[in-house]
Amino acid sequence: MKHKIISIPPVYFLTCIIITLLLHVLISSLNWIGFPFTLVGVAFLGAGTYWIARTHRLLTQHATPVTFAPSTCIIQGGLYHYSRNPMYVGFVVFLIGCSVLSGNILSVLSPLCFFVVLDRMFIPFQEEKMESTFGKEYLEYRRKVHRWL
Repeated sequence: MKHKIISIPPVYFLTCIIITLLLHVLISSLNWIGFPFTLVGVAFLGAGTYWIARTHRLLTQHATPVTFAPSTCIIQGGLYHYSRNPMYVGFVVFLIGCSVLSGNILSVLSPLCFFVVLDRMFIPFQEEKMESTFGKEYLEYRRKVHRWL
């Protein structure tokens, strides 16, 4: 495998949340989105939470690991019908919600950076593992379902 992983996505996810909060508090002069418009972020938080929880439940139901341990199957139903990485979609949507809720214009960098890290580091690593484990079955699934949405 040519891709190396440093840490795990939840560490980056929590770091992005902390950065968003710090930007809101420490650089409040850039809090340009005001109430009640910041409440739009609550809808994103809810949608992201749903995607994360639903994906976790699907993984548990299929007895396949949530971690980077080898997958036991290719889940093609539920949210995996729309995205090969629904938990990551949930993480990004949640971070967008945090960003909007914070109102800080710089905080839009948080979900953007997280997206790039997932798309360039974690997903290629996982796709290599899936392809080597499941071969043609995974390639067919990958052909039918988008990486994100």
